[in-house]
Amino acid sequence: MLPAFVFYTFLFLALVVVPAGLILVALLFLEHERRLWRRITPAIGPIGRMLARSSAVTGFGARFPRILGFLAHRLDPRDSWGLPATLAGAVIFAGVWFFLGVLQDIVAKDPLVILDIRLHNSVPLFRTPGMTRFMLLLTELGGATVLSLVVLGIALLALARGRRRLAATFVLALAGTGLISTMFKALVGNARPIDAIISAHEASFPSGHMLSGTVVYGLLAALLLGSQARDGVRAFGTTLLLLVMVGIGLSRLYLGVHWPSDLLGSLALALIVLGALLFFLYYNRPIRWIDSFRLPLSVRATRIAGATALIAAVGLAVMLSGRAKIVQVEPPVATHALDMEALRASLPHDLPRWSEDLIGGRMEPISLVLIGSLNEIVDVFTRAGWTRADLPTPVRVLQEGIDAIRDLPEPAAPATPAFFMDRPQSLTFEKPETGSPSIRRRHHTRLWQTPHCLAPDCRPMWVATASFDVGIEFVQGLYLVTHRIDPALDDERTLIVADLTRVGATHAGIIMVSPPLHAKNAAGDPFSTDGRAVVLVMP
Repeated sequence: MLPAFVFYTFLFLALVVVPAGLILVALLFLEHERRLWRRITPAIGPIGRMLARSSAVTGFGARFPRILGFLAHRLDPRDSWGLPATLAGAVIFAGVWFFLGVLQDIVAKDPLVILDIRLHNSVPLFRTPGMTRFMLLLTELGGATVLSLVVLGIALLALARGRRRLAATFVLALAGTGLISTMFKALVGNARPIDAIISAHEASFPSGHMLSGTVVYGLLAALLLGSQARDGVRAFGTTLLLLVMVGIGLSRLYLGVHWPSDLLGSLALALIVLGALLFFLYYNRPIRWIDSFRLPLSVRATRIAGATALIAAVGLAVMLSGRAKIVQVEPPVATHALDMEALRASLPHDLPRWSEDLIGGRMEPISLVLIGSLNEIVDVFTRAGWTRADLPTPVRVLQEGIDAIRDLPEPAAPATPAFFMDRPQSLTFEKPETGSPSIRRRHHTRLWQTPHCLAPDCRPMWVATASFDVGIEFVQGLYLVTHRIDPALDDERTLIVADLTRVGATHAGIIMVSPPLHAKNAAGDPFSTDGRAVVLVMP
């Protein structure tokens, strides 16, 4: 329970806080470089003059005067092609390096692709009707239609105040990100997930919503950071814009239309574009075709048109999110029928023998094979005194964390995901230790539905692992905090078999899954097993 809270907390940090922090750091770096340079110049000036007088620098300058002059000019804050260009170039370089790393992993099918699939397959664990409606609204805020109205409104308001360069920057942001997204979709051609809950047809990489939304709302955040507004207003507005940017990306992942790597690549591209656009915005030399632009409207009419466009953008986002058509994703249909004799002989060869963690580390081997429908399995476990774990919605995970701190029993707490054939468990059942309902000690089993079924009526076939949590431990690596399991996995299997057969399940045979083992799982916990799995048929 506590490990589940820690796992989902770190998942939230990785998917929300870290991207938001990365964008904020980049914006602060670009927007505040002049202010920052003025503050640190008095401190580093003497150091710079001392270095300039050193024999190494003077010798280098004597041999390569042009190179030294070029390097010195890169730190000149008064010239747009000096320090501003240097800092913009640094952000662009970081974005290019980040983007190429993501692209290399996608093309080479590196471990990022495994993480892609498993995170995508875990999304249904978080879906609720209310969350789906919220995510539809967020995704519309990054759509081309709504963003076009947002950019139009901002551009008109900027023109009404005589800020032609600012208006041009936002227009370039929308047009440029649209062009970049279209180009890379055509070049990479990465296929979208097939189980999205809204329709999407073009290639997956990168996410146009994430790219355009991050750049447009990122520019707004940069302007707010550099404004003279009150500190509270700037902090609230910037935080809201950062959450919108990250929320647009999460909405695409939640709705199933993008892989996580699509969002990483889009974030990298957004850093590149933001660096270039902010340099363009503050470029202090005239650009005739922009600086001389005039609208054939009065200032008042232009201001009213801009405000109207922004209000229309919000209304359109709400309307489109309410009209979005949700595609029903059906559970996988069994495609391989087995008879009981074949099942008793061996677990099907196309099924793994182990569960795994998020990054592919081996957890525990399969201990149970269950035959029955979802409703039959839930009914049997419930009558046997087991509780089905709740889905890890944000509110439920937060409640679990509070109960963990208070050391309250949590018989239906969300469980950390384990993976079988790249999918998280379909069901989790938990049972407190008899006479000791502690958060630290619980029986639990994870179940996965397989693509196999039992002939002749094709009843679904499930596999399961079983373990008994005996405490909480800190381990290195991904887990940080996890439950420590009892090494005797077979005792937990025996307990579950006894509980289920007591309420009507039939013991139908034993399968050899692996040789007898004395090993450790990916969390470092030792375990032993005879390598067998018991087949149970639901009544």
